[in-house]
Amino acid sequence: MSIMGIDIGTTGTKAIAFSEDGKILAQAYNEYDLVFPKPKWVEFDVKVMWEKVFDVIKGVNSNDVVKKDPVIALSVSTVGESFTPIDEKGKPLYNTIYSTDARSMAELEYIYTKISPEELYSITGYPPGFVAPLNKILWVKNNLPEIYAKTKKFLFTDDLLYHNLGIKETKMNYSLCTRTLFFDIRQKKWSKRILDEIGIDINLFSEPSPSGVEIGHVSDEVARELGFSQKVSVITGGHDQPCAALGVGALSGGITADGMGTVECEIIATDELVINKGMLKNNFSTQIHAAPNAYVVLAYNFTSGSVLKWYRDKICTDDKKIAESKKIHFNDYFFSMLNFEPSGLYVLPYFSPSGTPYFDPSAKGTITGLSLASTKQDIFKAIIEGLVFEIAMNVELLEKAGVKINELRSVGGNSIADYWLQLKSSIISKPIKRMEIKEAGCLATMMLAGSSIGLFTIQEAVSNFVKSGKEFYPDSAVRERYQEHFANYKKIYGAIKEIF
Repeated sequence: MSIMGIDIGTTGTKAIAFSEDGKILAQAYNEYDLVFPKPKWVEFDVKVMWEKVFDVIKGVNSNDVVKKDPVIALSVSTVGESFTPIDEKGKPLYNTIYSTDARSMAELEYIYTKISPEELYSITGYPPGFVAPLNKILWVKNNLPEIYAKTKKFLFTDDLLYHNLGIKETKMNYSLCTRTLFFDIRQKKWSKRILDEIGIDINLFSEPSPSGVEIGHVSDEVARELGFSQKVSVITGGHDQPCAALGVGALSGGITADGMGTVECEIIATDELVINKGMLKNNFSTQIHAAPNAYVVLAYNFTSGSVLKWYRDKICTDDKKIAESKKIHFNDYFFSMLNFEPSGLYVLPYFSPSGTPYFDPSAKGTITGLSLASTKQDIFKAIIEGLVFEIAMNVELLEKAGVKINELRSVGGNSIADYWLQLKSSIISKPIKRMEIKEAGCLATMMLAGSSIGLFTIQEAVSNFVKSGKEFYPDSAVRERYQEHFANYKKIYGAIKEIF
């Protein structure tokens, strides 16, 4: 028997079937695109997205190895804050509204007239802002009243999967609930105080649940469609960032998952609920971990790997061809030219709305310091420096707010870059371990599913399945060389924000 871990992300979905001892038996991946119907609107085409999610599951189940060792349990890691209204018959009424959608600023201002940002944060651990689903659901109520009136449930990606698998009484895991701005993080239930004040029915949402809990089985009809040959237990999963932390073994004590993908996110595992003025001021959220009896604190930059993709595809098309002709990755081609001397340029990597600490939906990317002597290599180095400085700034602010950070464990496509990890380790003065597992989300959900059906405990799974690779340690000489450059970087946003 095997276990399936599913990771439903922003740009695609991956599913992996694991054996009981953590070996990958088969995997499949499929991409989809965000859609942008109007300025500041960001959505998934719900029909296209879920066809592709199901195709990924079918792809794993069609593998001959999995047919011989069929899946008996599954769980899922998902994007946060994205929700879909569903009608009485279980059909979507509208596209999925994605987290970076910024259409609901007027609703957010209205919410503040009912409940202060400080009280909202105190109840939920989630700093109010354009990302929050609460204001977007209110936007649906105000602007799409016919759809709101027909809505039986607002399902998030987590419980929408369970619904699509044929689960009648869907549940939503705590870690994802804490991304809504209407979940009481201490009581572990929907906040009637917040929802009543805003005029939203509490019954429009699935029941909150811990991660790693069996909530039913894939229905017979859906199982036939997806190629499951055994009765499959459906286990509650987690928000993708806490799952990434679980997948690298960041369970407590300031161990931090450093997810280096399209978004770069620091997920700091802590034993205590950290909610204070310093956290709110810098928009740091605290949420319940996917692992038991723990919390995570999040800091993130929305445009990390995507900035490099922009540079490659829009600026360096000739270099991309050169790298391809040499059969090396574009990033490796440019990294091979870099040293640990400041570039003299500054890149503010806000090529979409900024993440922490500013949470600015109107922020813009900036390259400054250019001269006629500047080269493409200088700009590439400045991009990497800006991405490192952005995380370093967040680490400084987190530690000032009382969040302990002891070690980073890097995972994701960009964690392969030695130069990047070494510079980051030196600037933030923390050791960094590159993890051997690339798909932390799928591994984490496999561990949640396997622990739920009694194959192992979470601690046993982490000990047996989570492996680290190369380690990077701070170089004080590099840090000293970059101190002035880093100090200047922290001034740039404040100097230009009024322009946009």
